[in-house]
Amino acid sequence: MVPGVRVHGPDARDAEVKLDETFRQVPVPTRLGVPLLYKIQSGTGGDDSSIRSNAIVRFMSDPDDGFAPDEWQYGGSRGPAPPVVLARKDQLPFSTHDWDLVNEYMSEWMEECGEAEENRKEMSDSFLNPSAFQRYVRSKPEEHPLAFLSMQFPLGCTVIAEGLSVQELNGKEGTVKQYSRERVGVQFRDRPVTALKPERLKLLCEAPEPEPPAKRQDVRNEKQRKEARWQDLERQEALQICRRFVQCLNEDQYPEMGDLHLFGIGNDYQQRNMEVLAVWQGLVKHKDFTAENIAEEMVKGCLQRRFEELTEQLAESRTPNSTYAKDLLAANFAATEWDEL
Repeated sequence: MVPGVRVHGPDARDAEVKLDETFRQVPVPTRLGVPLLYKIQSGTGGDDSSIRSNAIVRFMSDPDDGFAPDEWQYGGSRGPAPPVVLARKDQLPFSTHDWDLVNEYMSEWMEECGEAEENRKEMSDSFLNPSAFQRYVRSKPEEHPLAFLSMQFPLGCTVIAEGLSVQELNGKEGTVKQYSRERVGVQFRDRPVTALKPERLKLLCEAPEPEPPAKRQDVRNEKQRKEARWQDLERQEALQICRRFVQCLNEDQYPEMGDLHLFGIGNDYQQRNMEVLAVWQGLVKHKDFTAENIAEEMVKGCLQRRFEELTEQLAESRTPNSTYAKDLLAANFAATEWDEL
């Protein structure tokens, strides 16, 4: 079970949510760097005769125009919206505190975009991005002290404890390790992880950037250099990169990221890049090549070989992307460029 939120009518309350494959992505929070998923529950959730508003409708707004799609236009003759549960794909807690802050942020986004006449898209883009949302979260410590603790105190960041009843921890530095809905789990030296209220913590420094692969003086050729790089690539970092890549493929978006060379995409010709991406999309959607599988092959240094093997299988299938796989095979994978740093 994952800490989440249940929404019905105008009300939202904390709930324990069991994630499964039927959950779908919530568009606006995803743009904000919050991998939020939803699931419509069966039934009405009880007596809904008094329901006059449906908070979930606006929450499901399309990032491109600010309006909820037709399937979310409840109210009037359609009656109230059914109960909906929300939870994060990364299994971090999502609480009513988070719900309230996202709704407040969306209100400001809609208001600013409504007043923008000629530069509406630019205005919208300036709101709907992770950096802007994190700045907003951190600017509301008094109004929303318990909202998005993972953005106030990201995993791996260094904090200092203040005002605790356990005097020995006051002034001590610790590392953020986990979260509950209202507390931050901090690892202090020689102590188990301690759950602390966010108002008792002060952010000292952000999480350190992943260390670059160690330089090997004895690397004498390109093959050795690549092998050394894969050995130094931490599994967690690889999985994060692969999840971001797969998410873009599932959303039919071009992955605007600096790691595309890890997936054989780095050609100067955009058309060739799109053809390779189409094959990747086919492998992810039709060959069940998950982010976890991709990361495992990446860490082992076998991703190119596995990609080519699965491309052959895709070419023999009758899926929509098989044509691209056949073209790539016919060209002997000439459109791919792997790990060109």
